[in-house]
Amino acid sequence: MKSVICTFCNTQIYNYTGPEPNIEIKAENFQQVSDYPSPAKGSDLRCPRCFTKWVSWSSQLGQLRMLIDSAYAGSGNIGKNKGAEE
Repeated sequence: MKSVICTFCNTQIYNYTGPEPNIEIKAENFQQVSDYPSPAKGSDLRCPRCFTKWVSWSSQLGQLRMLIDSAYAGSGNIGKNKGAEE
């Protein structure tokens, strides 16, 4: 079993109880651990706490980290602003 963490709000959302090492992102593999309901079959991959859409996942350090699009604020994406010319 792995903790499922949203990388945007840094909160444990679920426990993953599916097969390893071949991770299967299916609703039945996610177990409720708090007030946030388990995902329903066919639902979007979104955090039930911050509602940020997940685009991928990473299995590391006994956790399943749900990754967000780098376009979201707070993602740690560092770079030069487009249009900021000197």
